[in-house]
Amino acid sequence: MALRSFIAAAVLLVAAIVLLIPAAVVSFYPGPKPLPQDIVPGSDARVESMVPMLKVFQASTGMIEEMNLDDYLIGVVAGEMPARFEPEALRAQAVAARTYALRRCRIYGGNGCPKNQAADICTDPNCCQAFLGEDELRQRWGIFSYPEYRLKIAEAVAATQGLIITYNHELIDPVYHASCGGLGTEAVEAVWGNPVPYLVPVECCCGTENKHVAVETTFSLAELEQQLGGKITLLASGGIDLEVLERTAGGRVHRFRAGDVSLTGPDVRQRLGLNSTGFSWRLAEAGKVVFITHGKGHGVGMCQYGANRLAEQGYDFRAILEHYYTGTQVEPPPGMSPDG
Repeated sequence: MALRSFIAAAVLLVAAIVLLIPAAVVSFYPGPKPLPQDIVPGSDARVESMVPMLKVFQASTGMIEEMNLDDYLIGVVAGEMPARFEPEALRAQAVAARTYALRRCRIYGGNGCPKNQAADICTDPNCCQAFLGEDELRQRWGIFSYPEYRLKIAEAVAATQGLIITYNHELIDPVYHASCGGLGTEAVEAVWGNPVPYLVPVECCCGTENKHVAVETTFSLAELEQQLGGKITLLASGGIDLEVLERTAGGRVHRFRAGDVSLTGPDVRQRLGLNSTGFSWRLAEAGKVVFITHGKGHGVGMCQYGANRLAEQGYDFRAILEHYYTGTQVEPPPGMSPDG
C-alpha cells in the first residue's frame, strides 16, 4: 500500500514539473533582445522615427489596434514563414514584410488598408499580410517551443530594423509566395497584368522535398463542370476535354479551356482551390480527374522555401532579397541614411 502511495505521489510530482516549468519559462520570457548598437542606423531619435505606430485592422475581431511596427512584424513573420526556417530566411521575410507595411502606411504616403480605410494594414492574408497574436503563437508552437521560436523571430526583426527594399530608392511592392515548386518565379504581368521591372522571373532552387510539390486534388466530372462552368466530356481517345491554351514564361498555365469555356490560369486555380497555376491533370478510375500542382501561391516575387534553401547555402538576407527582386537594394527608407 505504501509503495502504491509513493508511486502515485511520484507520478503527480513529475506531472507537475512537466506542466509548470514550461509555463514558468513562458511567463518569464522577457521578449526580444535589445537591438545591438552596431546595427542601429543613426541616433536614438532616428531609430524611434523608423519604428512607427501602425493602425492594424484585426480581421478576426473587426477592431483597429494601434501597434508598434516591430511587434506587428513579429506576428507577420510568424504567420507567413515557418519558424524552423534558417535565420537569414527569416530576416529576409522581416525586411519584405516591413517594406510591405510601410508602403501601405499613410505616414509614408500609402493608401492604407483596402479592407478598412481607417487602418494602415490588416491581418487578413487575402488582403494584406498574415498575422498571429501572442495567444495564437503559443497555440501554434506549444509551450515548449514558444520561447525559442518567439526569440528567433524577434531577433530577425531586430537585426534588420530600419531596412527596407527599394528600387531607384523608392519602396517596392514586395509580393511573396510560399513555394514556386521548382518552376522558378513568375513575371508579375502573367498574374496581375501590368509589368513591374523588379518582379520578373528568376531561377529558384526551392527543392523537391517541400510539401508543395506534386500535390494531388481529385474532382468528379460533375464537380469540374460546376466549378469551371463548362460542359466537359470524356474523349473517344481516352482523354478529357481539357486543354492548356497558353503557358507563362515560367511554365505555369496562363490560359485554359474546359470544354466550351476559356479561363485564365489564376481563375482556374481560384475556382478549384488549387495551390498554384503550375498544374497538370490525369484521368483516374470511375471518371475522376486528378489535378497535380507544383508550388503554392501566385509565384511572383520571393519564394519562401527558395529563400530558406538559399540561406542553407550560405546566402545572407540581402543577397536573398536582391535575388528575388531584380535590380533592388536593401537600405534604410529614403531620406534616412545609417550615417544620421
